Amino acid sequence: MATPIHLKGTTLEGGGQLLRLATCLSSLTSTPIHITSIRGNRSGGGGLKTQHLTSIQWLAQASDATVSGMNLKSTDIEFSPSGKSAVNGRGERGGDITIKQSTPGSVNLVFQAILPYILFAGSGSGEAVRVNITGGTNVSNSPSYDYVEQVLLPMLALIGIPAIEANVHSRGWSQGSTRVGAVTYTVVPLMKQLPAFTLTKRGDIKSIRATIVAPKAYEQQLRDELDVMFETREAKFFGAREPEVEVTFEDSQHEKRYYLLLVATTSNGVKLGRDWLYNHGVRAGNIDTVISTLVKKVSDDLLSEIEHGGCVDEYLRDQLIVFQALAKGRCEVYGGKKNDVLLEPSLHAQTAHWVAKEVISVDFNAEGTCEGIGFGDEQDKKNTVEIELAEGLQKLEV
Repeated sequence: MATPIHLKGTTLEGGGQLLRLATCLSSLTSTPIHITSIRGNRSGGGGLKTQHLTSIQWLAQASDATVSGMNLKSTDIEFSPSGKSAVNGRGERGGDITIKQSTPGSVNLVFQAILPYILFAGSGSGEAVRVNITGGTNVSNSPSYDYVEQVLLPMLALIGIPAIEANVHSRGWSQGSTRVGAVTYTVVPLMKQLPAFTLTKRGDIKSIRATIVAPKAYEQQLRDELDVMFETREAKFFGAREPEVEVTFEDSQHEKRYYLLLVATTSNGVKLGRDWLYNHGVRAGNIDTVISTLVKKVSDDLLSEIEHGGCVDEYLRDQLIVFQALAKGRCEVYGGKKNDVLLEPSLHAQTAHWVAKEVISVDFNAEGTCEGIGFGDEQDKKNTVEIELAEGLQKLEV
């Protein structure tokens, strides 16, 4: 067996993303890895949390990996896939994957960790896989269900990933009284290699969608606050274009749960999103401050994304890195400029670049460009041989 690649868990961002991406790439490519000082940059001692264990356990089962150190708060794991692949981890193709968490650990971080495996290790049959995950849909410092459904999934479709359907059955929260929710994602694995993709032309801002999830009693106040904000900043968002704004509201069913997502759609179909699950103190006497702060922060953040001219927002940029690395050929994602200088990738994105280089030898330059490995090439060759063999047998029988 090959010597495991050593990854120090405190490198760059030093959090859970390093762990999730490394184990996913390891599972796909059957590359043994050894991660030490896991989440060592986190307070409270770091180590594996429940949502990290959930992802690793599924990937280990799916790739028939031998794993040591897979327990709560572990700071050191070895992960060695056997090379055998079973898309849903039970030796079956298609059908259902069910991942249950008893706490509101982020559903979407688990989904982010296993999605590339489901897509790229598929049988090529075109059979849909239903991924059912319980946990948190709206969790602080994690991508929300709403962001994934409105930004990540449409952008994956834009780069050539088969359309992924999302369905939230119930919301899970880290704010207010904690609550576990449930989501189903329906994924069709790739039937061939993912072609190289380029995201360099953003287009003009065409429309903005606002998603509010908050106490029902404050729906009108939030809508009014957004109306005033858009009226004041119309030119900054839309330039000379006629503004198109859609606002949707959902009752959060708790007086301390306030969430806002703003998504800008461009004339080229690019989605830029920013959101915030309000995580400061909420009291009866400060609701006006909560609402104004929420709207101002999210709108400020989205305007910053629009002004730098990139084709991805800060959070999507790091989530596309694994797809750039696995696609076939030169992939370029333009992250924008600030003061005529290329916008530096976030620490999360830099960490993803580093992991891709260490595990599968993919290099990213300062412009966000890489030469993908074209994952699936060997499988394509194998399928071609099998087809040729079958055709030869047919001819022999004739």
